Amino acid sequence: MANGLNKKTPNMPTEPRALKRLERYIELGEFNDGQTAGIPSTPRYLVTYMNSQTGSRIRSATVVSVTNQSDKINRVFVSYFKGFTDNTSPVGVAVFAIPPDFTVDFSSRNLPGELTVCNAICNPELIFDEGRAIVSSMFPEIGVSSRIYYTSGDKDENLLSITDSKIVLFGRGNRGD
Repeated sequence: MANGLNKKTPNMPTEPRALKRLERYIELGEFNDGQTAGIPSTPRYLVTYMNSQTGSRIRSATVVSVTNQSDKINRVFVSYFKGFTDNTSPVGVAVFAIPPDFTVDFSSRNLPGELTVCNAICNPELIFDEGRAIVSSMFPEIGVSSRIYYTSGDKDENLLSITDSKIVLFGRGNRGD
């Protein structure tokens, strides 16, 4: 294949039906390199805590998993914000056009593939940031979860812990759960 889908990588589908669907989306021109200029999206979810650090013994990265439940390719944006800022100027953004029924991991910075495969990495990668993230999409049918990986070592080679972040509907209050 000229499009490079025959290359084995951790984030490529291995199940033949999923790989065939992805190839078909590419052939039809419905799946592109993520160009998003002028594409409307709506904030859907608030990730209440984000942490991405590399400057001390304990390092961290926030990973937001998004599953597209729409029957169309859904362009999803994860915007990362520092804690004491408003929602107008993110410190970084990660974007991915997710085919139907696929799940993509958005990360505040790259992590070793042995921990998790990061399909969309924040630009720029966040190395000294703490705050929140907002998940936006073209279509509302998405499922979202988020976790923070705490590691040590210059290359994140030692996993210390993983914690879950609370996900809240954007613009709504937390129900206390």
